Amino acid sequence: MSLLTQILTQGTVDVQNLRDIKPPLEVAQSLLLYFIGGTGVLGFIAVSIFLYIRKRTQTLPVSPTEENDTPLPHEMAYEQLAAIEASDWLKHGDMETYHIQIAYVLREYICGRYQIPALELTTTALLHAMQHAQIGGTYVERVQQLLANCDRVKFAGYRPEPSEAVARIADARWIVDETKIATP
Repeated sequence: MSLLTQILTQGTVDVQNLRDIKPPLEVAQSLLLYFIGGTGVLGFIAVSIFLYIRKRTQTLPVSPTEENDTPLPHEMAYEQLAAIEASDWLKHGDMETYHIQIAYVLREYICGRYQIPALELTTTALLHAMQHAQIGGTYVERVQQLLANCDRVKFAGYRPEPSEAVARIADARWIVDETKIATP
């Protein structure tokens, strides 16, 4: 049955059973309470934001001995490259892990040395970031060659000769040597 049919079959409306709507309730309008409550809430929010910003911008004091204990990026890179050379990956023919580790060390070094998020960027994006940071073209070129060779082994299944794989460590070490921070 359609809606129109149902309405027509309902019959006439009994006027005596209809009641008028109720008037709105009277609420006491004490604006002072609302003003005090609103001020309290806004004050709480302002104090919370102030304390959050103050806590966030505080830095912990660093003692002079702690500064000297932190190794420089090139020192960490040298240690990691030496560990890769001492590993058995090259001896056992695990070229992929060997090249992944070299690329990781180089990216980690770039991240520490130039504050570029190299571990999170693709090779192309990393090279653009290095050019944007105005790093010398020779160094960007060498990083590009090294990472491209590592990417070929990692993604394309390229199997380099052991002598070629050893040259990757030498290339990485050269990049670190040439771009390291000069220490007094």
